[in-house]
Amino acid sequence: MIKSKRYDDKTLKHLQQVEMKMFKYFIEVCEEHNLTYFMYAGSLLGTIRHQGFIPWDDDIDVIMFREDFEKLNKIFERNIDEKYGFFNVLNEETYHYTWGRLTLKNTLFKEWWAEQVDYIPNIFLDIFILDNVPNNKFKKFIHRWKSFSLNQLTMYSILKYENESKIKKIIQQTIYYLLKIIPISSSTIKKKCVDSFSKYQHENCEEVCDFPSEFLMPISFKTDWLPLKKAKFEDIEVNIPNNYDKILKMDFNNYMELPPKESRFNPAPEEIDFGEY
Repeated sequence: MIKSKRYDDKTLKHLQQVEMKMFKYFIEVCEEHNLTYFMYAGSLLGTIRHQGFIPWDDDIDVIMFREDFEKLNKIFERNIDEKYGFFNVLNEETYHYTWGRLTLKNTLFKEWWAEQVDYIPNIFLDIFILDNVPNNKFKKFIHRWKSFSLNQLTMYSILKYENESKIKKIIQQTIYYLLKIIPISSSTIKKKCVDSFSKYQHENCEEVCDFPSEFLMPISFKTDWLPLKKAKFEDIEVNIPNNYDKILKMDFNNYMELPPKESRFNPAPEEIDFGEY
């Protein structure tokens, strides 16, 4: 999991152009079926600070409420443009993420874990999920940490992690080997994980959470997201959260301040192939 390779400007720009084509297809499907999405994470930051991609960003992130995500999943199961594929945590045994991923077939985006899975990793668009959290404080605490733990177990049941931190590496690989000994399949863990995430889906909850978030399970109110607002992203108009300032501050704190020049890059994959695109 130690990344050092960097993009050249031409490759990064090409990747962003291909991702924009994927993104426009995603938006088309959402609009056709009345599904709501929001720009998220680095893509929301790019929308507000740069009116497009963060210049060094190499992917597009969106997020949806669980109900809309499940509708999208069914739509893609029935009918998806032949150029694309769609992963969720349950439809591919060795897919280790607990969010959705729209992929562009006949391309390659080879990351460090590629040899450990049974599918070819393509250029992608990440679709994160907002799940309900209970209003009761104690239930909320239990729910968050149970969901977080199952999310970690999902990843560790499939991937053997390498890490610059020796302590993290020991912990991660110990869990990996224990899960190979314990008679429980990754599919079972995944199912328990999704069941935990969506446990309160049909209850009247005021707050939501992106459980697998790298920002450690940020909780927000539904009113922070709705009613949605519109903003410019490259050459199109996109959906952003109602209270985008709060959402960005939770993730990036002083988000309008540029990072130091030496930090303005994203690690490149081990190999990238645009195919016919």
